[in-house]
Amino acid sequence: MDNTLAHILATTEATPTGPDQWIGHCRAHGSKKHRDLSIKLNDNKILLHCFAACPKEEVVSALGLTVQDLFTDAPRPRGQRPAPKPVRVDRIALAFRYELGALDLRLRAEKIIEAGKNLDVASLNDHELDRALGHVAQAYDDIERAELFAGVADDLRTKEFLERDHARQKRVA
Repeated sequence: MDNTLAHILATTEATPTGPDQWIGHCRAHGSKKHRDLSIKLNDNKILLHCFAACPKEEVVSALGLTVQDLFTDAPRPRGQRPAPKPVRVDRIALAFRYELGALDLRLRAEKIIEAGKNLDVASLNDHELDRALGHVAQAYDDIERAELFAGVADDLRTKEFLERDHARQKRVA
């Protein structure tokens, strides 16, 4: 249990938040900016919770563990296993997800903005006008968020390219 907890804390770069509680980066969705994985030691088990709603199986798998590893009463074949190596995040797949999110936001926002241009504001009461303007303002915020997502996708692809290029240069040398 101590080795498993130490592995989780090191892999997620966790920081303490209280007695037997930490918060770290979730490896299931490649978190590096925000600490969004809650880690808690509770009696004979390690509790994990991703605030980005990653399924527990994916969180555990991304740490190179099984759910069974989170319990002290889990049977260990032939003694204690060494701490597993962290699973590498597929940056290309993650970049694709960000691009899809950006496209979805952009398309919905453009439809709302276009509908707002054709809106007859004279026929609306104050409450309806306020709601319509709120939706248009949210659409412009969504376009900015889509640009951010597209930038994240570009950064992920660039990091992957540089890492692969570095590995290729090492093999050649």
